[in-house]
Amino acid sequence: MSAEEPVAATAKEPSTPDPVTSSENPPMSKRQLKKQLKMQKWEETKKLKRAKEREKMRARKLEAIKAGLPTRTGPSRKELKRNKVDYSRADISVVVDLSFDEMMIDKDVAKCVKQLLRIYTMNRRSERPIPLHFTGIREGGAVERHLKRNDGYQHWDVQFSAGAFVDLFDRERLVYLTSESDNVLDVLEKDKVYVIGGLVDHNQYKGHCHTLADRLGIRHARLPLSEHVVIKTRTILTINQVFEILMKVQLGKKWQETLLEVLPMRKGAKAREPSDEGGTGSDQESAMNEAKSEDAESGVVEEKSSKDEEDKDS
Repeated sequence: MSAEEPVAATAKEPSTPDPVTSSENPPMSKRQLKKQLKMQKWEETKKLKRAKEREKMRARKLEAIKAGLPTRTGPSRKELKRNKVDYSRADISVVVDLSFDEMMIDKDVAKCVKQLLRIYTMNRRSERPIPLHFTGIREGGAVERHLKRNDGYQHWDVQFSAGAFVDLFDRERLVYLTSESDNVLDVLEKDKVYVIGGLVDHNQYKGHCHTLADRLGIRHARLPLSEHVVIKTRTILTINQVFEILMKVQLGKKWQETLLEVLPMRKGAKAREPSDEGGTGSDQESAMNEAKSEDAESGVVEEKSSKDEEDKDS
């Protein structure tokens, strides 16, 4: 009996923490904890804020009706819901490759998903929506997590896929858009699938999508910026800007008109005149440098966005 007592006493002693378990769940820093609490609070108040914004919109609408002013400048939500992609009439398709969420910090993933929302909004408001595919969405990954913050995103007129785009389309149809390509996209070819890299990295991984396209053995091309406009500043296109350019061109707009319309005014873009061709001045030099820095796989989000539009379409 006495030999067993030490065993019983040992069993009653409090167990020490498992070092493996402790290392797997390290304590959060004050900054991380503050960020997590802030995110939880935002999630809790998001629906309330949106409800208040909708109430304000209704109030503005009633005021406009009383004043005899138009209450809508665009199509109604019912009209937009009927504006579905007609795959039988589609000339091109667009893929946003979202397989890079592990290469982005959380803040940039959030910016990436915000740009996806803008793409979806533009497409559904287009007179001829483009078949749109969001691919490479890793289950449980950062992109999926941020997408879920948009209520009802699963009902968007978009084909979502966890698979790679090369497994969804014939490689002969694919054209990856990347600024490092020596191939200029002069025309949008019928039945081609244009791939936009969903990588918001502020040029940290410059050239990654070009390398990826070469490795996969698929075509790549760059947008014809330097062929149509002169820009005296470095230009990085966001994901939604690249899509908007493709959307407008496939509707019949000229490249130059489209680029001047889409590029931000602060870039100071101006139309390239025929006399500029082959020039050696500072404008020509700047344009050549810009052609290499144009980046369809990287973007800086315009911080000011229309919350009302996003709320309507999410």
